[in-house]
Amino acid sequence: MFNTKKLTKLFAIGALALGVLVVAGCGDDTSKETKVNPDAKVINVATRGTVRPYSYTDDNGNLTGFDVELLKEIERRNPDLHFNFKPMAVDAAFVAMDAGQVDMIANQMRRNPTREAKYYYTNEVNNYSTRKLVVKNDRNDISKLDDLKGKKIAVTTSSEFNELVKQFNETANPPIDIIYTDKAGAETLNLVATGRADAAGEYEYVINSAIKDRGLPLKAVGDVLAVVPTYFLSKRTDDMKQVNEKIDKTMKEMRADGTLKKLSEQYLGGGDYTFDPTQK
Repeated sequence: MFNTKKLTKLFAIGALALGVLVVAGCGDDTSKETKVNPDAKVINVATRGTVRPYSYTDDNGNLTGFDVELLKEIERRNPDLHFNFKPMAVDAAFVAMDAGQVDMIANQMRRNPTREAKYYYTNEVNNYSTRKLVVKNDRNDISKLDDLKGKKIAVTTSSEFNELVKQFNETANPPIDIIYTDKAGAETLNLVATGRADAAGEYEYVINSAIKDRGLPLKAVGDVLAVVPTYFLSKRTDDMKQVNEKIDKTMKEMRADGTLKKLSEQYLGGGDYTFDPTQK
C-alpha cells in the first residue's frame, strides 16, 4: 500500500529541484545575452551576410564574421551605440544608404575618390587585404596575369582587381577573357573550382577560408597582386562623423591591446592582417 504522505513529499522535492534547475538554466542564458542600451544611438549597417570570413551566417543562423564581430566589440565598449545589421549586396547597400535606409556599410570598403566625395570613411584601417591569383589545386600552368592571356578569369565587378585586369588587357594579346559577377568571392571561387574559369583574383584569407570551410579544390599562386586597406563607410552627416570618430578611437584601443589582432586570427584564416605587410 502506498504511503501518500511520503509520495507527496517526494513530488514536492522533485518539483523544487526542477524549479531550481529551470531558474539556474534561465540565469545562465540571461548572462550570455548581449544587453542593448535602450538609449543607445542605433546605426543601421548594411553588410553582405553571405561572404566568409567577413560577413556570413553561421551554422546556428547567427550573423558573424570579421566585419560584424569588429563592430560588435566596438558596441560592447561603447554602450551608447548599437549596430543593427541588415544583410544585402553592396550595390543595394549604396542605394539603401542614399535613400536613408542604412547609415553605414561594413563590407571591406576600399577608398576611392568618387566615394570619398560623397561619403565618410573611418580613418582606422580594419584590415589589409592581400590579393592573389587562385586556381584549381591540380593546375601548375598559371602563376601570373601573363599566363592568363586567352584564358578566362572570374572578377567581381566592384573590386579593384577589375581595374587591374582591364588595365592589363589594354596591351595584352590575346586579352584575358573576363567573367563578371556581383556575388564576390563566393561566386568567383566556385567558377574556378568547377572549371568554368581558369583563375580568379581573390583575397588570400578568402581563399584559405574556402579551402578550409568549404573544401574547395583551390590554391593561391604567384606574388601578391595588390594590398588593399579596408574601412567602414557611412553617410556624410554630422551624426555619422561623430560615430566614425568614436569607432576610430575605439579601434586604436583595440589595436593597442591586441583585440584587433585576435579578431583577425580568429576570422581571417589564422593570420594577423591588421598591419600593412609591405611595411614589415
